[in-house]
Amino acid sequence: MISGMIDMTGMQVNTVMGAGISFLSGIIGFIIWRSGKKQKKQGQQEIEKIPIEGIATWWIKNSKGHMPPPEVPIEVLAPLWREEKVTIAASEEDREFQNARIQEFYKRHIQRLRHAEQTSQHHAVCSELLSLLDKEGDCSSVVNVAQDIEASWNSSTYTLLGQTNLLDHSLNVAEEAMRLLEESDAGYIVPDALIVTLAHDIGKLPSIKGHLYSLGEHPLAAGRVLSEIDAFGQLARKDELLRAIKLHHKNPDNLLGKTLKRADQISRQKELEQAQERLPPLEAPVKDMEKPMDFLAEDEVEKKGETPKLLNISEWFDARAMLEQMKPHINQLAGRRFTAFSMANGYVYFQPKILEEIARKQAEQAGVLDVASMETVEMRQVLLSIVHQLRRSDVIAEGLLQTNYFGAFFTITMKSGVTMKGYYTPFHAEPFGSIAAMEKSKSGILLDFVTVDSLHELPEKNS
Repeated sequence: MISGMIDMTGMQVNTVMGAGISFLSGIIGFIIWRSGKKQKKQGQQEIEKIPIEGIATWWIKNSKGHMPPPEVPIEVLAPLWREEKVTIAASEEDREFQNARIQEFYKRHIQRLRHAEQTSQHHAVCSELLSLLDKEGDCSSVVNVAQDIEASWNSSTYTLLGQTNLLDHSLNVAEEAMRLLEESDAGYIVPDALIVTLAHDIGKLPSIKGHLYSLGEHPLAAGRVLSEIDAFGQLARKDELLRAIKLHHKNPDNLLGKTLKRADQISRQKELEQAQERLPPLEAPVKDMEKPMDFLAEDEVEKKGETPKLLNISEWFDARAMLEQMKPHINQLAGRRFTAFSMANGYVYFQPKILEEIARKQAEQAGVLDVASMETVEMRQVLLSIVHQLRRSDVIAEGLLQTNYFGAFFTITMKSGVTMKGYYTPFHAEPFGSIAAMEKSKSGILLDFVTVDSLHELPEKNS
C-alpha cells in the first residue's frame, strides 16, 4: 500500500517535471524561432512584431491533455515584456510639437486615436495637420482675397479677427465641435470632426496658398492638402469629410458639416469678443473702409424663379438705424462711381450692396455671425426680408418694385442721350430728409441724370 502510494507520487512528479521541461523547451524554441524571424526580416528591411499575448496563446494550445501548466517565474518572460513595453512607449511619444498648446491638444484628444483600429487613420491625419499648424500656424486666420467670404466683413471685424492666428483658431474650432457633439450625444463622429476642424482653414497656410486660394476658395485648398496625406485616402468617409469642409461657409447638409459651421461661428464670435476686450479703453474704433463699387451690381441680383424665403430678422435688424446709415451714401461720388443717388421727383435709388453691408454690421453687433459671415448668394434671403420689413414702414417705393424682389433693373438716361443700366432698391426720399438738399449736393456725373425708368411693367413709372 505504501509502495503504491510512493509509485503514484513518483508518477505525478515525473508528469510535472515533464510538463515543466516541455514548457521551457517551448519557450526556448519560441525565442529561437522569433529571433530567426527577426533576422530574416531585418535582412529584408522588415521586422515582424509579435505581441506578448502570443506566448500565452501558444502555451494554452499546447498544454491540452496535460496537467495545468505550472506557474512561470516573471523573470523568464521579463525580457520579452520589457522589449514590448519599450516599443509601445517609443511609439506613443514619437510626436513632438514645438507649440505647447498643440502638444497638449495632441495628448488630450489625438494620441488615444492610435490605439483603436477604426481610428488609427484619423490619428495619422490629425497628426499631419497638427504638424503643419505647428510649423506655419502663426499666420493670420483671415484671408485678404477679394472673392472670399471673409473679405466681405467690414474692416473692423477683419482687423480684430486677424489678431487670432490660424493655429489657435483651428484648435478653437476643434474644441467647440467636440463640445457641441458631446452635448448632443453624437460623440461617435468626434474622430471625423477632429479632421475637418483642423483642416477647414489649412488652405490659408503660407506654403499652401496657390491658385485656389487666390480665387477665394480656401476650403477647396484644404481639400488639396488632405488629398496629399496617405492616411486620409484610406478613410471610408473621406468624401463626406471633404464635403463638410467645402460647405462650411455655405449650407452644409449633414451633422458633420453643420457642426463644423456652427463651431466655426461660435469660435469667431468668441475671438472677436476677446480681441475687443484687448483694445485700450480710450482707443477709437477702427474706421470702416469703403469698398469701391462698380456701377452695375450684376452679382447682387436674385435669379429669376428663385424667390428667397422670408427670414426672422427681428433679433438683430433695426430699420431706423439702417435708414440713418444709408443716408450718407446718397449722391456721394468716388471718381465716377456711386452707390446711391436721388432724383428730383422724390425717389432715391440704392445699390442693394449698401443694405447688405449695413445688415452685416447690425448682425455682427448683435452677435449673429450666421448673417455676418453669410455668403452673398445666401444674403438674398436677408435682403428680401429687410425690404419686406421696410415696406411696412412705407419707405420703399412700391410702384417701382415688385412684391417678391428686393431690387429691380433701371435705365438711367443722361443729358447726352446715353443710357446706363443698374440694379437698385428704390426708396421714397422723405426718410432721408429734404429732396431739395439732396439734389443740391449732387456733383459730377450725377448732374447729368435726366430720367430713371424701370425695366419692369409696373403700375407706376419714374420718368
